[in-house]
Amino acid sequence: MVSNTAPATEAAPTSLWKHRDFLKLWVGYSTSQFGAQITVVAMPLVAIIVLGASEAEVGTLGAVGRLPFLLFLFAGFWADRFRKRPTMIAADIGRAVLLLAVIGLYAADMLTLFWLGAISFLSVALFVFFEVANMSHLPFLVGREFIGDGNAKLQLSNSVARVAGNSVGSVLVNAFIAVQVLIVNVVTLVVSAIICALIRKPEPVPERSEDRPGVFSSIAEGLRWVLRDPLIRPSVIAAGFYMFFFTGIEVLLPLWVIKGLGLPGYWVGILLAIGGPGAILGSLLAVRSMKKIGIGPSFFWMTVIGNLSLFLIGLATGPTWLLVTMIGLAQFLLGITGPIAMVASGTLRMGATPERLQGRVMASQRAVALSLAPVGALLMGLLAEGIGLRTTLLICAAGAVIPIIVLALSPIPRTKGMPDPQEH
Repeated sequence: MVSNTAPATEAAPTSLWKHRDFLKLWVGYSTSQFGAQITVVAMPLVAIIVLGASEAEVGTLGAVGRLPFLLFLFAGFWADRFRKRPTMIAADIGRAVLLLAVIGLYAADMLTLFWLGAISFLSVALFVFFEVANMSHLPFLVGREFIGDGNAKLQLSNSVARVAGNSVGSVLVNAFIAVQVLIVNVVTLVVSAIICALIRKPEPVPERSEDRPGVFSSIAEGLRWVLRDPLIRPSVIAAGFYMFFFTGIEVLLPLWVIKGLGLPGYWVGILLAIGGPGAILGSLLAVRSMKKIGIGPSFFWMTVIGNLSLFLIGLATGPTWLLVTMIGLAQFLLGITGPIAMVASGTLRMGATPERLQGRVMASQRAVALSLAPVGALLMGLLAEGIGLRTTLLICAAGAVIPIIVLALSPIPRTKGMPDPQEH
């Protein structure tokens, strides 16, 4: 088992603000997330504006871009079997190369929906390995006592990136062609890889033994833990339903804004950015919320508020100011509730999981939850082409009520403190 303590030559940090290695991880992660959020704005507009994708094609691209979520299971095995930091560095560099390929294909007048989908698939696959390695590396790097605080700070980076990245992305897309804007993400990925390489805490190579289980046995062990744990299982089921329906809203939102509501393309980035201030506030309040009302209640009640706000998107109607207000309010509520729910959910998972299983349990949770995302993207894209965008968005919002019911029937709303790992 890997020790969570600092090296003997250094005094253990009393807070994450004094934890140099965590600060490096945090800065690198924040830089990468800023660039990624610019790509979130630019990439769909490449398909819609540059390549003229239809509703069904946008849904198909969304599904292809989410198929690598199925690799979370193998990524978890990889994270528990090999060192995590080299995986993170390689994934950053690989994604930078793939985004350069999109820019190069466009410059050569060879960019098509096929190539955009293929590169998106590979890029997300590398992101999966980065995400699993990063999140399972956190408990080792900071220790059990700082897990909640570390999760909150990383979530704060996501939130700030949404504000800055989406805002900057909207401005850049208006000033340049959407494809050219991807170069910003290339730079941030390279910076992230360099900073990650500067982390000093040595990461031991996982022990090798003759009798250690193979890849499928290791994956099965992580899945069994997820499906048997009374706290992790309902959160996975709820996340699966949420991702199925929310992904439909996510991939259709640019089309809804541009084609359904007739707003200029720059409103996509602006509306996404409106959720940013709420996300920053939610990230700052995550630890306080868990201390005030408990970890499980924070997860549950933020899910209730955030999921119900999705109805505002499909119900948006009227003059421009009202459309923007309704969708913007939904984004703001999702922004403030999402970070609190995710930090609380991640803290519950890390607390309930033995260190030897951190990578596989995290990956199994993501794989089971996110496996329905590509299906949701594809089906909702096809459904929108058949029955219309508004009706499809309202169906998605109604489906997001299911996770609320799942969590309400579980022990999560009554779990206030940090759980201890239990053998199953």
